[in-house]
Amino acid sequence: MLIYLMQHGTAFPKEVNPEQPLSPVGAEQVESSARAMRALGCKPELIIASPKLRSRQTAVRVAAAMGIAENEIMVSEGVKATANSYVTLEFLAGLPHAESVFIAGHLPNLERLAALLIAPDAKANVTFQNGGLTCIDAARLENGQGTLLFHITPKQLRAIAGA
Repeated sequence: MLIYLMQHGTAFPKEVNPEQPLSPVGAEQVESSARAMRALGCKPELIIASPKLRSRQTAVRVAAAMGIAENEIMVSEGVKATANSYVTLEFLAGLPHAESVFIAGHLPNLERLAALLIAPDAKANVTFQNGGLTCIDAARLENGQGTLLFHITPKQLRAIAGA
């Protein structure tokens, strides 16, 4: 399974909006990243978002770029910020067969999940940025059995997208 991981785009602070939707900068980050994903040939079969608004908004923008209907996005507590990465791994293992999935998620879960997938001791240091993209090939959804294929910053994705 190819697992694409993206930290949601930059959101408004809680003090400005308690729901923390994507800011205009965050919306642009994600739209540019989604265009780059398309240019790179990324084709997730399934898009997953946490219940948080900024994660769902990120997923919607990626789905639109990939030609996936918004109503096909799966929303799950299994990818929320505080989810245990082992629980997230179990959640992924329990999904209907999919060759590739995209997760619009949060820290610290994304960093912990990436480390768990690529390092047997789960001690890899993978640092995420809002709107960046990581791809891990996990032939088996087990601790340390994945291969990091790429980890692209938002700035690099903008360049790929031609923005």
